Amino acid sequence: MRRRNVDVASVGVVAVLGWASLLGGMPAQLVVAVGLALFAAPGYVWSEVLLARRATGLERSVVSVGIALVVPILGGLALYAAGISLHRAAWVGLLSAVTIAGAAVLAIQRRRSEAPAADTQVSKGALPLRALLVFGAATVIATGSVTLAVLSADAQKYPGYTQLWMSPVENSAIEANLGITNQQGSTLAYRLVLLRKGKVSASWNLTLTSGQSWVRIIPYTTKYSIVADLYHMPNLRQPYRRVDNGG
Repeated sequence: MRRRNVDVASVGVVAVLGWASLLGGMPAQLVVAVGLALFAAPGYVWSEVLLARRATGLERSVVSVGIALVVPILGGLALYAAGISLHRAAWVGLLSAVTIAGAAVLAIQRRRSEAPAADTQVSKGALPLRALLVFGAATVIATGSVTLAVLSADAQKYPGYTQLWMSPVENSAIEANLGITNQQGSTLAYRLVLLRKGKVSASWNLTLTSGQSWVRIIPYTTKYSIVADLYHMPNLRQPYRRVDNGG
């Protein structure tokens, strides 16, 4: 019985080492080895749970690989849906939890098993139906998960922005480029106000399509304050963007 559960203890140790790697101080080579083992551990332990003694080494390997691929895909989607950042600790926690749960189920399953080894022979050369079904389901789930992730990434919308800049003209100490680029995803109206020493020296009403830029060369110096305030029309109370010359 003890020999039969050496693999159960081994995957448990891998899960513990995964958590230990987060504390630091572990050699980089060992961290990599533990990471690879932790990635493979859920596939191994759950293939043992699902197949028990009813499959040969080839079938176990096929199912183990399928499960090892499915766990991080579905787990990653679940973590994302729960609003959990997909950082290293989250991945270690996910894989460790799945591994420990599988080890616990496998240990209980083996303890309850009373079937003699002589009755567990399987025919060689053909994959058992259960192994085929498990691997087929794993393949379908993995393919569907990857497809869903790709479609979700393509459909995800990011907030737009408007860039405002003031930069000295190259090889000129008395001129600067004052510019705007609209990356909001739609046509917008702006008002750009240029202040020198706190007083308005120029203003422009602009309408820019998405991706369009506007640039104007202005007199420039650092001897006094030059500030450019950009407003989203019709809001003229609070500047949306502000740049200055540091004067």
